[in-house]
Amino acid sequence: MSDEERAPVTLRLPSTLSAYSGGKSQITLRANTVAQLLALLEQQYPQIWAHLCTEQGYIREHVKIFVNNELITGQHGLQTLLEPGQEVIVLPAISGI
Repeated sequence: MSDEERAPVTLRLPSTLSAYSGGKSQITLRANTVAQLLALLEQQYPQIWAHLCTEQGYIREHVKIFVNNELITGQHGLQTLLEPGQEVIVLPAISGI
């Protein structure tokens, strides 16, 4: 599938990760699933990817990813389909609350 055939989506990052994206808190990527989005992130912004994913490519336990305000979880969550214009929001979990 060519890049043009993939949906343009906006990845919103917490300020703690914007230092690894040249100061940007939002990144537009073309991906049809969360897994594709993470693969692109690994290629284009490897430091951000390393903060979000384990070496095996799974989302770290302390990271929460939302697609249209719905939390995605587990392996199945990586296959969540993305539509053009959707927002994918990354939030670090906060402990002690």
